[in-house]
Amino acid sequence: MSRTHVPGTPGLLRTINDRAALELLLDTGPMTRSQIGDLTGVSRPTSSQIVARLESAGLIEPTGAVQGARGPQAVTYAARTDVVVGLALDVLPGGVQARLVDAHGTVLGGAEVPTSNDRTAVSDVRAAWDAACADARVPVERVGAVVAGVQAAADPTTGDLWLVGDLPGWPRLAVRSLLEQEFGVPVHIENDVNLATIAEHDAGRGDDASFSLLWIGGGIGLGTLIDGRLHHGATGAAGELGYLPVPVTVRDYDDHSVNLQDLVGGRRFEELAERHGVPGESYTDYLAAVVAAPDSPAVVALVEDFGRRLAAVVQPVVAVVEPHLVVLSGPTCIAGGQRLADVTRSHLTDTEQGVTAITPPLALSDPVLRGAQAVVAADVRALLLDRVSSHPADHGAHGVPAHTVRAGTATSGAAAPSYSG
Repeated sequence: MSRTHVPGTPGLLRTINDRAALELLLDTGPMTRSQIGDLTGVSRPTSSQIVARLESAGLIEPTGAVQGARGPQAVTYAARTDVVVGLALDVLPGGVQARLVDAHGTVLGGAEVPTSNDRTAVSDVRAAWDAACADARVPVERVGAVVAGVQAAADPTTGDLWLVGDLPGWPRLAVRSLLEQEFGVPVHIENDVNLATIAEHDAGRGDDASFSLLWIGGGIGLGTLIDGRLHHGATGAAGELGYLPVPVTVRDYDDHSVNLQDLVGGRRFEELAERHGVPGESYTDYLAAVVAAPDSPAVVALVEDFGRRLAAVVQPVVAVVEPHLVVLSGPTCIAGGQRLADVTRSHLTDTEQGVTAITPPLALSDPVLRGAQAVVAADVRALLLDRVSSHPADHGAHGVPAHTVRAGTATSGAAAPSYSG
Protein backbone atom coordinates (compact mmCIF):
# COMPACT_ATOMS: atom_id res chain seq x y z
CA MET A 1 0.00 0.00 0.00
CA SER A 2 1.38 3.39 -0.96
CA ARG A 3 1.57 6.11 1.66
CA THR A 4 0.55 9.69 1.11
CA HIS A 5 3.27 12.17 2.05
CA VAL A 6 2.12 15.62 3.07
CA PRO A 7 4.71 18.21 2.05
CA GLY A 8 5.81 20.85 4.52
CA THR A 9 3.85 23.95 3.56
CA PRO A 10 5.42 27.38 4.05
CA GLY A 11 2.94 28.14 6.85
CA LEU A 12 3.77 24.91 8.67
CA LEU A 13 7.50 25.50 8.37
CA ARG A 14 7.10 29.04 9.68
CA THR A 15 5.16 27.73 12.67
CA ILE A 16 7.85 25.15 13.40
CA ASN A 17 10.58 27.78 13.23
CA ASP A 18 8.63 30.24 15.38
CA ARG A 19 7.87 27.62 18.01
CA ALA A 20 11.52 26.54 18.14
CA ALA A 21 12.63 30.15 18.60
CA LEU A 22 10.09 30.82 21.36
CA GLU A 23 11.08 27.63 23.16
CA LEU A 24 14.72 28.68 22.91
CA LEU A 25 13.95 32.05 24.46
CA LEU A 26 11.99 30.39 27.26
CA ASP A 27 14.88 28.05 28.02
CA THR A 28 17.83 30.39 27.53
CA GLY A 29 16.65 33.93 28.16
CA PRO A 30 17.05 37.12 26.09
CA MET A 31 18.81 36.83 22.73
CA THR A 32 19.50 38.87 19.64
CA ARG A 33 18.18 38.00 16.19
CA SER A 34 21.56 36.66 15.15
CA GLN A 35 21.84 34.49 18.27
CA ILE A 36 18.40 33.06 17.61
CA GLY A 37 19.41 32.31 14.03
CA ASP A 38 22.67 30.67 15.05
CA LEU A 39 21.06 28.40 17.65
CA THR A 40 18.04 27.43 15.54
CA GLY A 41 20.10 26.96 12.39
CA VAL A 42 18.20 29.41 10.19
CA SER A 43 19.55 32.26 8.10
CA ARG A 44 19.77 35.84 9.36
CA PRO A 45 16.86 37.02 7.17
CA THR A 46 14.72 34.11 8.36
CA SER A 47 15.65 34.86 11.96
CA SER A 48 14.54 38.47 11.50
CA GLN A 49 11.22 37.30 10.09
CA ILE A 50 10.73 34.94 13.05
CA VAL A 51 11.35 37.76 15.51
CA ALA A 52 8.98 40.06 13.65
CA ARG A 53 6.18 37.46 13.68
CA LEU A 54 6.61 36.59 17.36
CA GLU A 55 6.76 40.24 18.38
CA SER A 56 3.69 41.03 16.30
CA ALA A 57 1.84 38.16 18.01
CA GLY A 58 2.70 39.60 21.43
CA LEU A 59 4.77 36.55 22.41
CA ILE A 60 8.15 38.27 22.71
CA GLU A 61 9.35 41.79 23.44
CA PRO A 62 12.60 43.78 23.19
CA THR A 63 14.41 43.90 26.52
CA GLY A 64 17.64 45.73 25.83
CA ALA A 65 20.65 45.87 23.54
CA VAL A 66 24.15 44.45 23.37
CA GLN A 67 27.18 45.83 21.60
CA GLY A 68 28.42 43.57 18.85
CA ALA A 69 32.00 43.24 17.69
CA ARG A 70 31.18 45.39 14.68
CA GLY A 71 28.40 47.78 13.81
CA PRO A 72 25.58 49.18 15.93
CA GLN A 73 24.10 47.62 19.05
CA ALA A 74 21.83 44.61 18.55
CA VAL A 75 18.41 44.45 20.21
CA THR A 76 17.78 41.54 22.56
CA TYR A 77 14.37 39.85 22.79
CA ALA A 78 12.74 37.81 25.57
CA ALA A 79 9.63 35.65 25.78
CA ARG A 80 6.52 37.34 27.18
CA THR A 81 5.79 35.02 30.09
CA ASP A 82 3.05 37.38 31.29
CA VAL A 83 0.84 36.57 28.30
CA VAL A 84 -0.60 33.55 30.09
CA VAL A 85 -0.13 32.51 33.73
CA GLY A 86 -1.18 29.57 35.87
CA LEU A 87 -3.06 29.21 39.14
CA ALA A 88 -1.77 26.66 41.67
CA LEU A 89 -4.11 25.67 44.51
CA ASP A 90 -3.92 23.63 47.70
CA VAL A 91 -7.53 22.97 48.73
CA LEU A 92 -7.70 22.50 52.49
CA PRO A 93 -10.56 21.84 54.93
CA GLY A 94 -10.53 25.43 56.18
CA GLY A 95 -9.54 27.33 53.05
CA VAL A 96 -7.51 27.48 49.87
CA GLN A 97 -3.88 28.46 49.39
CA ALA A 98 -3.23 29.97 45.96
CA ARG A 99 -0.22 31.11 43.98
CA LEU A 100 0.04 32.61 40.51
CA VAL A 101 3.04 31.47 38.45
CA ASP A 102 4.42 32.07 34.96
CA ALA A 103 5.91 29.63 32.45
CA HIS A 104 9.23 29.70 34.32
CA GLY A 105 7.54 28.75 37.59
CA THR A 106 8.20 32.20 39.04
CA VAL A 107 5.66 33.09 41.75
CA LEU A 108 3.93 36.33 40.77
CA GLY A 109 1.60 36.56 43.75
CA GLY A 110 -0.50 34.53 46.12
CA ALA A 111 -3.23 34.46 48.70
CA GLU A 112 -4.80 32.36 51.45
CA VAL A 113 -8.57 32.40 51.14
CA PRO A 114 -10.76 31.20 54.02
CA THR A 115 -13.92 29.29 53.15
CA SER A 116 -17.46 29.44 54.45
CA ASN A 117 -19.98 26.77 55.36
CA ASP A 118 -21.65 27.11 51.95
CA ARG A 119 -18.40 26.68 50.00
CA THR A 120 -18.43 24.97 46.60
CA ALA A 121 -15.69 23.97 44.19
CA VAL A 122 -16.58 26.93 41.96
CA SER A 123 -16.62 29.44 44.82
CA ASP A 124 -13.30 28.13 46.17
CA VAL A 125 -11.54 28.46 42.81
CA ARG A 126 -13.11 31.82 41.98
CA ALA A 127 -12.15 33.37 45.32
CA ALA A 128 -8.60 32.05 45.10
CA TRP A 129 -8.31 33.13 41.45
CA ASP A 130 -9.43 36.70 42.17
CA ALA A 131 -7.29 37.05 45.30
CA ALA A 132 -4.10 35.71 43.72
CA CYS A 133 -4.51 37.89 40.62
CA ALA A 134 -5.15 40.94 42.78
CA ASP A 135 -2.03 40.25 44.83
CA ALA A 136 0.06 39.80 41.66
CA ARG A 137 -1.64 42.73 39.90
CA VAL A 138 -2.32 40.47 36.93
CA PRO A 139 -5.63 40.66 35.01
CA VAL A 140 -7.83 37.66 35.76
CA GLU A 141 -8.12 36.99 32.01
CA ARG A 142 -4.45 36.03 31.89
CA VAL A 143 -4.97 32.80 33.86
CA GLY A 144 -4.74 29.98 31.35
CA ALA A 145 -4.57 26.84 33.50
CA VAL A 146 -5.44 25.69 37.02
CA VAL A 147 -3.91 22.87 39.06
CA ALA A 148 -5.63 22.02 42.35
CA GLY A 149 -4.33 19.65 45.01
CA VAL A 150 -7.09 17.90 46.95
CA GLN A 151 -7.30 15.39 49.79
CA ALA A 152 -8.80 12.69 47.60
CA ALA A 153 -8.01 10.20 44.89
CA ALA A 154 -8.49 11.94 41.55
CA ASP A 155 -9.17 9.84 38.47
CA PRO A 156 -6.72 11.14 35.82
CA THR A 157 -9.14 10.22 33.02
CA THR A 158 -12.53 11.41 34.28
CA GLY A 159 -11.56 13.89 36.96
CA ASP A 160 -13.89 12.12 39.42
CA LEU A 161 -12.99 12.17 43.12
CA TRP A 162 -13.24 9.27 45.50
CA LEU A 163 -11.71 8.11 48.79
CA VAL A 164 -12.28 11.74 49.72
CA GLY A 165 -10.90 13.19 52.94
CA ASP A 166 -12.09 16.48 54.40
CA LEU A 167 -13.31 18.31 51.28
CA PRO A 168 -16.70 19.89 52.03
CA GLY A 169 -18.70 21.41 49.20
CA TRP A 170 -16.81 19.70 46.37
CA PRO A 171 -18.72 17.25 44.16
CA ARG A 172 -17.41 13.74 43.69
CA LEU A 173 -18.28 13.31 40.00
CA ALA A 174 -17.17 15.41 37.02
CA VAL A 175 -15.56 18.10 39.16
CA ARG A 176 -12.94 18.82 36.52
CA SER A 177 -15.57 19.25 33.80
CA LEU A 178 -17.59 21.50 36.08
CA LEU A 179 -14.64 23.81 36.69
CA GLU A 180 -13.50 23.84 33.07
CA GLN A 181 -17.00 24.79 31.89
CA GLU A 182 -17.25 27.51 34.53
CA PHE A 183 -13.85 29.11 33.97
CA GLY A 184 -13.04 28.21 30.36
CA VAL A 185 -9.48 27.00 31.04
CA PRO A 186 -7.92 23.55 31.46
CA VAL A 187 -8.13 22.32 35.04
CA HIS A 188 -5.97 19.58 36.55
CA ILE A 189 -7.22 17.98 39.78
CA GLU A 190 -4.47 16.05 41.55
CA ASN A 191 -4.06 14.17 44.81
CA ASP A 192 -2.22 16.30 47.36
CA VAL A 193 0.41 13.67 48.19
CA ASN A 194 1.20 13.20 44.49
CA LEU A 195 1.86 16.94 44.24
CA ALA A 196 4.09 16.78 47.31
CA THR A 197 6.03 14.03 45.54
CA ILE A 198 6.56 16.29 42.54
CA ALA A 199 7.71 19.09 44.86
CA GLU A 200 10.21 16.72 46.47
CA HIS A 201 11.58 15.78 43.06
CA ASP A 202 11.99 19.42 42.10
CA ALA A 203 13.51 20.35 45.47
CA GLY A 204 16.72 18.50 44.67
CA ARG A 205 15.98 14.87 43.91
CA GLY A 206 16.25 15.28 40.15
CA ASP A 207 18.74 12.41 40.04
CA ASP A 208 16.30 10.11 41.83
CA ALA A 209 14.02 9.03 38.98
CA SER A 210 12.25 6.51 41.20
CA PHE A 211 11.29 7.05 44.83
CA SER A 212 8.27 6.90 47.13
CA LEU A 213 7.05 9.67 49.43
CA LEU A 214 5.10 8.58 52.49
CA TRP A 215 2.92 11.39 53.82
CA ILE A 216 1.98 11.23 57.47
CA GLY A 217 -0.25 13.97 58.88
CA GLY A 218 -3.88 14.05 59.92
CA GLY A 219 -4.27 11.46 57.17
CA ILE A 220 -1.72 9.28 55.39
CA GLY A 221 -0.90 8.60 51.76
CA LEU A 222 1.83 7.53 49.36
CA GLY A 223 3.16 9.10 46.18
CA THR A 224 5.50 7.15 43.92
CA LEU A 225 7.65 8.35 41.06
CA ILE A 226 8.73 5.58 38.67
CA ASP A 227 11.27 6.52 35.99
CA GLY A 228 10.32 10.15 36.39
CA ARG A 229 6.55 9.66 36.12
CA LEU A 230 3.91 9.62 38.83
CA HIS A 231 2.18 6.31 39.32
CA HIS A 232 -1.56 7.02 39.56
CA GLY A 233 -3.01 3.55 39.22
CA ALA A 234 -6.05 2.64 37.14
CA THR A 235 -8.36 5.24 38.70
CA GLY A 236 -5.95 7.55 40.53
CA ALA A 237 -6.14 5.73 43.87
CA ALA A 238 -2.61 4.33 43.97
CA GLY A 239 -1.03 5.11 47.32
CA GLU A 240 -4.16 5.18 49.49
CA LEU A 241 -2.45 3.18 52.23
CA GLY A 242 -4.72 4.32 55.03
CA TYR A 243 -7.35 1.73 54.13
CA LEU A 244 -4.99 -1.25 54.48
CA PRO A 245 -5.51 -3.43 57.58
CA VAL A 246 -2.74 -3.42 60.17
CA PRO A 247 -0.34 -6.38 59.96
CA VAL A 248 -0.36 -9.01 62.69
CA THR A 249 3.17 -8.02 63.66
CA VAL A 250 1.93 -4.86 65.41
CA ARG A 251 -0.33 -6.69 67.84
CA ASP A 252 2.37 -6.87 70.48
CA TYR A 253 2.28 -3.09 70.89
CA ASP A 254 -1.13 -2.08 69.46
CA ASP A 255 -4.37 -3.94 70.01
CA HIS A 256 -7.06 -1.63 68.65
CA SER A 257 -5.91 -0.19 65.31
CA VAL A 258 -8.03 -1.49 62.45
CA ASN A 259 -6.12 0.02 59.52
CA LEU A 260 -2.91 1.95 58.87
CA GLN A 261 -4.70 5.27 59.28
CA ASP A 262 -5.55 4.20 62.83
CA LEU A 263 -1.96 3.12 63.41
CA VAL A 264 -0.10 6.32 62.43
CA GLY A 265 -2.71 9.01 61.63
CA GLY A 266 -3.07 12.31 63.41
CA ARG A 267 -5.32 11.05 66.21
CA ARG A 268 -2.95 8.21 67.07
CA PHE A 269 -0.01 10.66 67.14
CA GLU A 270 -1.93 12.81 69.62
CA GLU A 271 -2.67 9.77 71.77
CA LEU A 272 0.97 8.65 71.79
CA ALA A 273 2.24 12.17 72.51
CA GLU A 274 -0.03 12.43 75.53
CA ARG A 275 0.97 8.93 76.69
CA HIS A 276 4.67 9.82 76.61
CA GLY A 277 4.21 13.16 78.36
CA VAL A 278 4.84 15.52 75.45
CA PRO A 279 3.25 18.88 76.35
CA GLY A 280 0.25 20.07 74.34
CA GLU A 281 -3.47 19.72 73.83
CA SER A 282 -3.81 19.30 70.07
CA TYR A 283 -2.03 17.78 67.07
CA THR A 284 -0.50 21.15 66.20
CA ASP A 285 0.66 21.66 69.80
CA TYR A 286 2.38 18.28 69.90
CA LEU A 287 4.15 18.89 66.58
CA ALA A 288 5.45 22.20 67.89
CA ALA A 289 6.68 20.52 71.07
CA VAL A 290 8.57 17.88 69.07
CA VAL A 291 10.30 20.58 67.02
CA ALA A 292 11.05 22.75 70.05
CA ALA A 293 12.63 20.02 72.20
CA PRO A 294 13.72 17.14 69.93
CA ASP A 295 16.15 15.70 72.51
CA SER A 296 13.81 15.73 75.51
CA PRO A 297 13.15 12.26 77.00
CA ALA A 298 9.42 12.52 76.23
CA VAL A 299 9.98 13.40 72.57
CA VAL A 300 12.66 10.73 72.13
CA ALA A 301 10.28 8.12 73.56
CA LEU A 302 7.46 9.33 71.30
CA VAL A 303 9.64 9.19 68.19
CA GLU A 304 10.85 5.68 69.08
CA ASP A 305 7.28 4.44 69.56
CA PHE A 306 6.01 6.16 66.42
CA GLY A 307 8.95 5.02 64.28
CA ARG A 308 8.21 1.39 65.15
CA ARG A 309 4.67 1.87 63.90
CA LEU A 310 5.87 3.73 60.83
CA ALA A 311 8.13 0.82 59.89
CA ALA A 312 5.02 -1.36 59.66
CA VAL A 313 3.62 1.10 57.10
CA VAL A 314 6.84 1.32 55.10
CA GLN A 315 7.31 -2.45 54.92
CA PRO A 316 4.53 -3.20 52.37
CA VAL A 317 5.64 -0.21 50.28
CA VAL A 318 9.15 -1.63 50.02
CA ALA A 319 7.82 -5.13 49.40
CA VAL A 320 5.55 -4.09 46.53
CA VAL A 321 7.32 -1.10 44.95
CA GLU A 322 10.93 -1.57 46.14
CA PRO A 323 11.81 2.10 45.60
CA HIS A 324 15.41 3.28 45.71
CA LEU A 325 14.40 5.72 48.42
CA VAL A 326 11.49 6.34 50.80
CA VAL A 327 10.96 9.98 51.80
CA LEU A 328 9.06 10.54 55.05
CA SER A 329 7.03 13.73 54.60
CA GLY A 330 3.89 15.37 55.93
CA PRO A 331 3.60 17.37 59.18
CA THR A 332 4.35 14.46 61.53
CA CYS A 333 7.46 13.28 59.68
CA ILE A 334 8.77 16.79 59.08
CA ALA A 335 8.56 17.41 62.84
CA GLY A 336 10.26 14.08 63.58
CA GLY A 337 13.06 14.85 61.15
CA GLN A 338 16.16 12.71 60.78
CA ARG A 339 15.65 10.93 64.11
CA LEU A 340 12.27 9.57 63.00
CA ALA A 341 13.76 8.44 59.68
CA ASP A 342 16.60 6.67 61.49
CA VAL A 343 14.29 4.97 63.99
CA THR A 344 11.98 3.82 61.20
CA ARG A 345 14.93 2.48 59.24
CA SER A 346 16.30 0.61 62.27
CA HIS A 347 12.97 -1.17 62.80
CA LEU A 348 12.72 -1.98 59.11
CA THR A 349 16.07 -3.79 59.25
CA ASP A 350 14.42 -6.44 61.38
CA THR A 351 12.20 -7.42 58.44
CA GLU A 352 12.79 -8.89 55.00
CA GLN A 353 12.51 -5.38 53.52
CA GLY A 354 15.40 -3.71 55.36
CA VAL A 355 17.44 -2.50 52.42
CA THR A 356 15.73 0.74 51.35
CA ALA A 357 17.14 4.16 52.28
CA ILE A 358 14.77 6.30 54.35
CA THR A 359 15.15 10.06 54.66
CA PRO A 360 13.27 13.20 55.72
CA PRO A 361 12.08 15.49 52.91
CA LEU A 362 13.89 18.32 51.17
CA ALA A 363 10.62 20.19 50.46
CA LEU A 364 9.72 21.31 53.97
CA SER A 365 7.33 24.22 53.37
CA ASP A 366 4.06 24.09 51.40
CA PRO A 367 5.00 20.92 49.46
CA VAL A 368 1.51 20.42 47.99
CA LEU A 369 1.37 23.98 46.71
CA ARG A 370 4.92 23.77 45.38
CA GLY A 371 4.00 20.63 43.44
CA ALA A 372 0.94 22.34 41.99
CA GLN A 373 3.17 25.25 40.94
CA ALA A 374 5.52 22.92 39.07
CA VAL A 375 2.70 21.21 37.19
CA VAL A 376 0.82 24.39 36.25
CA ALA A 377 4.05 26.10 35.14
CA ALA A 378 4.58 23.27 32.64
CA ASP A 379 0.96 23.59 31.50
CA VAL A 380 1.40 27.34 31.01
CA ARG A 381 4.58 26.80 29.04
CA ALA A 382 2.72 24.42 26.70
CA LEU A 383 -0.12 26.92 26.27
CA LEU A 384 2.36 29.70 25.50
CA LEU A 385 4.04 27.58 22.82
CA ASP A 386 0.65 26.64 21.39
CA ARG A 387 -0.02 30.32 20.77
CA VAL A 388 2.60 30.25 18.02
CA SER A 389 0.21 28.26 15.85
CA SER A 390 -2.94 30.06 17.05
CA HIS A 391 -2.20 33.45 15.50
CA PRO A 392 -2.83 33.97 11.75
CA ALA A 393 -1.29 31.37 9.47
CA ASP A 394 0.71 33.92 7.54
CA HIS A 395 1.94 35.45 10.86
CA GLY A 396 1.31 38.87 9.48
CA ALA A 397 1.21 42.16 11.29
CA HIS A 398 -2.23 41.60 12.81
CA GLY A 399 -1.31 39.55 15.88
CA VAL A 400 -3.44 39.99 18.98
CA PRO A 401 -1.89 42.39 21.51
CA ALA A 402 -0.73 40.55 24.61
CA HIS A 403 -2.97 42.49 26.97
CA THR A 404 -6.11 41.29 25.18
CA VAL A 405 -5.22 37.62 24.96
CA ARG A 406 -7.52 35.31 26.93
CA ALA A 407 -5.91 31.98 27.71
CA GLY A 408 -9.34 30.43 28.18
CA THR A 409 -9.52 29.78 24.46
CA ALA A 410 -6.99 26.98 24.84
CA THR A 411 -8.17 23.39 24.98
CA SER A 412 -7.75 21.15 28.02
CA GLY A 413 -5.17 19.04 26.22
CA ALA A 414 -2.19 21.09 27.35
CA ALA A 415 0.90 18.99 27.79
CA ALA A 416 1.73 18.15 31.39
CA PRO A 417 5.25 17.65 32.72
CA SER A 418 6.62 14.16 32.26
CA TYR A 419 6.38 13.30 35.95
CA SER A 420 2.62 13.83 35.95
CA GLY A 421 1.92 11.24 33.28
